[in-house]
Amino acid sequence: MRLGSEDVRAIAAEARLSLTDTELAGAVRYINNFLEMVDRFKELDLTGVEPFCFAESNVCPLREDAPEVFPRAREILADRADYLTSLFKVPRIMEE
Repeated sequence: MRLGSEDVRAIAAEARLSLTDTELAGAVRYINNFLEMVDRFKELDLTGVEPFCFAESNVCPLREDAPEVFPRAREILADRADYLTSLFKVPRIMEE
């Protein structure tokens, strides 16, 4: 599968990215190289290779996510001048 310039431009627009013609050409090359690499996996003979145990079941082998209190939050944030009730105040980095 190969993508053309218009495909990549449409994907970039969905991601709210504007690309110059030079950036677009580089992105097309990069994406198509990646897709060619992924296509090589189709050549592998996976006969007899067992899937991961959790791929065929609803059981997750990982631990359950459980929220917990971070015990040293106040200690770490104690010297912060803009410390407000265990929140970090961060500068805005993106336009809306």
